Amino acid sequence: MSKHDAGKKAKSAVPAVEKALDVLELLATAPGGMTMNEIVDALDRTMGEVYRVVIYLADRDYLVQSPDTGRYALTLRLFELSHRHDPTERLIHASLPLLERIAANTKQSCHLGVLNRSNVLVLASVHSPLPAGYAVRTGALFPVEMTSSGHVILAYSTVEVQDRYIARQPETQRSEILERLTRIRETGYENTPSTMIKGVQNLCVPVFDARGVTAAITSGFIGQTEIAASADDTLHTLRRTALELSQTLGFRLADSPFEAALSQ
Repeated sequence: MSKHDAGKKAKSAVPAVEKALDVLELLATAPGGMTMNEIVDALDRTMGEVYRVVIYLADRDYLVQSPDTGRYALTLRLFELSHRHDPTERLIHASLPLLERIAANTKQSCHLGVLNRSNVLVLASVHSPLPAGYAVRTGALFPVEMTSSGHVILAYSTVEVQDRYIARQPETQRSEILERLTRIRETGYENTPSTMIKGVQNLCVPVFDARGVTAAITSGFIGQTEIAASADDTLHTLRRTALELSQTLGFRLADSPFEAALSQ
């Protein structure tokens, strides 16, 4: 850890919260629970540092103590909390203002797509503010092979997900698909003519959350006389906005294997 990172961590640290999170994360890996002494030893802390935190978490129903063994284990409290906020709704809610800003700044339409089995589902879309243009309907479904969104998401998916997709494609196309995914991963985006609409250039970038790739933002770029922003300008705006959205969703850029995808 660098001096800068250490200083930043020290400045932002809240000891009681840090200890509580340490306890929760530790017990998440111990389905059988742990005694107070085992928690103290595993965290390499003193009993005085841990005891009150564990008791408080138990009082708030995050932990439960077995009357037979004295072991503390997680309750379903965290599970309940995680399901109060639907991840799809959160993604839409977080992305819409940013998509609107992209459209306002670039005068291009844009949309947010996610993988839905063998299709790309458009969760949110914003039209260009100009009187005429190209846009994709919210709720539309497109086969992955016809979209930049699908390929950009696949490029940052696990090898297993990629292999399953490629195995379903005609054998004569598999090497070309693999090359396309590799190229996207190396550049961090896709800039390619649309396979569905002539004259439209697909500019597409990935969106990440704390677990990995979760969506893609695409702009169907159309050159018009009243547009000042070029395709390169629009792509830069997309990448900057994708980073902002990703960080809102819990993505941390530092030391991430996806850093190149969102670097400017």
